[in-house]
Amino acid sequence: MKILSIYPYTHISSAALMINGKIIAASPEERFNRVKMSTAFPVNSIKWCLKNAKLKLSDIDLIVVPWNPSHNINSASGRWINEMRWRGEMLSNIPIHIMKILDQKPADNITMNIGKTKIVYLNHHECHAASAFYTSPFKKSDILTIDGHGEVDTCFLGSGSEKNIIKKKTIQYPHSVGLFYGTFTDFLGFKPDSDEWKVMALSSYKFKRKNKYISKVNKLFNLNNEKFELDLSYFQYYLFDRKRNFFTKKFIELFGAPRKKDDKILNKHFEIANAMQMSFEKIVFSLVKNLKKIGGKSGNLVIAGGAAMNCVFNGLLNKSKIYKKNFIPAYPDDLGVSIGAAYLAYNLYGKQKRKIYHEKHNYFGPKFSDTEIKNELIKSKINFVKPKSLTKFVAERISEGKLIGWFQDSMEFSHRALGNRSILADPRNPNMKKILNKAIKFRESFRPFAPSVLEEEASKIFELDRSDRIYFMEKVAKVRKNWRKKIPSVTHVDNTARIQTVNKSINPKFYNLINDFYKITKIPLLVNTSFNLNGEPIVCSPNDAIRTFYSCGLDLLVIGDYVVEK
Repeated sequence: MKILSIYPYTHISSAALMINGKIIAASPEERFNRVKMSTAFPVNSIKWCLKNAKLKLSDIDLIVVPWNPSHNINSASGRWINEMRWRGEMLSNIPIHIMKILDQKPADNITMNIGKTKIVYLNHHECHAASAFYTSPFKKSDILTIDGHGEVDTCFLGSGSEKNIIKKKTIQYPHSVGLFYGTFTDFLGFKPDSDEWKVMALSSYKFKRKNKYISKVNKLFNLNNEKFELDLSYFQYYLFDRKRNFFTKKFIELFGAPRKKDDKILNKHFEIANAMQMSFEKIVFSLVKNLKKIGGKSGNLVIAGGAAMNCVFNGLLNKSKIYKKNFIPAYPDDLGVSIGAAYLAYNLYGKQKRKIYHEKHNYFGPKFSDTEIKNELIKSKINFVKPKSLTKFVAERISEGKLIGWFQDSMEFSHRALGNRSILADPRNPNMKKILNKAIKFRESFRPFAPSVLEEEASKIFELDRSDRIYFMEKVAKVRKNWRKKIPSVTHVDNTARIQTVNKSINPKFYNLINDFYKITKIPLLVNTSFNLNGEPIVCSPNDAIRTFYSCGLDLLVIGDYVVEK
């Protein structure tokens, strides 16, 4: 069964191709059109997925979309359905308007036919749930999804058992944990649905005095009777006016004047972010405990939705032991719903038993051959060398303080680089964070950098169990006291780090590089940040890597087996 999954127009567009229950190729559209968080129809991603599998569109059995517009017919979020900017839109408008006069209520999924190929529109939150459950190692688990909003729901509490995803409870729009967070993102001068991780970084900064904003933030929501409700008098994101802020005048009266984009970040802003993060954790823990009561009693939990990008909470959840085991995919936000939709459709419409594909990587993007890389370097008239031992050569250069652009094998699908499209540096240098932010990333100074650590060494350095595996930088853990001074560039102000544990069988070249650095320095980890400049997507092609290399302060470009030095 060949399934093409497409997610266009909302937050970040992507496409994924599944054949017989396994993801063959997937990519966000931004990697091709070079527009960060692109919402364009993912035509380039679709073409690449098909080309990679040597297929034509006519070979596809099922096209799936992780949003069901039938749920929006009578809701405010369906306000665009009466707009028709050009005649071509009649192709979508006609069936949408027909849905208005259906005698029955909209189903969780609907189908349309184009030629021999079916198009299936699936429930957004069920696709989030699928992206976590079907890629987890669990036969059974409870499922929690939290985002800004889907068609109707903003939160899904349920369980998964073999092939089935069972809905137990939802929270409906406009009451939204994700948009609660997004409102503070907006108030603090950042872009909602994009910059929430900047606010998470701000929240780690604490002050000796009691945070006076905690009690104020708690006024904005209600958790009585295991429900989550916002006091909507403080919010206006649900008015669907893009010119408006997410917050009301009443919100400003409570917290003071909002920060503008280019304003200096004051102590007040750090405190507000900290208070909001603590309230966010309080809310999500309440939902987790409620799910534990009504769930499937498996002892396992999977989480998805944009809120699952909050690695600070994820680390606390891991430490809490509310559930014996938990799993968060590499792409829990809207980027991952294209993959989730493919898994959901395969298990809904396929007659086969569920295959458990525990995803330990997300290297689903384009890969370039040695010949393609070499030709691009020659075409660009760039001098390069091919060391006898690549990883040893690069490890030595990193130990000397060199900054490395690392371009290898298949591109990561997720927002976070996991050792194939990475910028790498020495974690021992206390000034490395400042150097990277100033010379390469051109981003805010308060944002931390993550370590990639040899799997078997992780628990010695971080407060983790020996069995903990963090493949996707999805969780934060404390750096042990005896290591904080040894690795200052990856130790955040609160003595935590967002970790990737590197397994030799998953990414042997990256593992060998870190291991060679370990032999030289006795430090089994590297600074790892995504190979991109601020405001740009992660590099995709050799040409992207070369252009980025010469546009910033990197010292070496390691592209395939070749090394370029400035």
